[in-house]
Amino acid sequence: MLITITGASGSGKSSISEYLCSLEKNIVHLNIDTVGHEVLDLPEIKKIISTKFHLKIENDKINRKELGDLIFNNHQNMKQLSDITWASMEDLIDNFIAKNKNKIIILDWILIPKTKYFNISNINILVQADFNTRMKRATRRDEIDENAFREREQATLDFTRNDFDYIIENYDIKQTRKEVKKIYDESIIPR
Repeated sequence: MLITITGASGSGKSSISEYLCSLEKNIVHLNIDTVGHEVLDLPEIKKIISTKFHLKIENDKINRKELGDLIFNNHQNMKQLSDITWASMEDLIDNFIAKNKNKIIILDWILIPKTKYFNISNINILVQADFNTRMKRATRRDEIDENAFREREQATLDFTRNDFDYIIENYDIKQTRKEVKKIYDESIIPR
């Protein structure tokens, strides 16, 4: 079984994914942001990104903050980065799915609706929270200021509610966990 979870930055995608994993040992979670970070360390990818975006490689790494500053408020740069990294990311995601084919797999990523995984998923979940709640969570988590969050917000997808099997309004942890447990009981356990 494949489950995708998406939502804007700071909506709580990973927290909800982790809570689902805590309900059953047969559930595994892949935060696709971590795949993207892993791909940035591949030598051929580093070289292409360094050249394309005029970034120095320091301590054998691309400076993700500098890269983020270039892509989060520029759709053309984001598309170029995606064109460079996506094939390698997809290989790693496909390997994760193949390795865990007998488990319930959760893929969590802001851009998951633009991928093949969204279309082949058994359950698609959208997580929502208001702008201020998300900004507070993301600035604390990512150690960025409000202006950086606002720039990041410009790259956020517009989600179409009808594309999702479930929509979780993530404001109150107790209520959110009730909603997630209901999804688990109704749609995950029976499979």
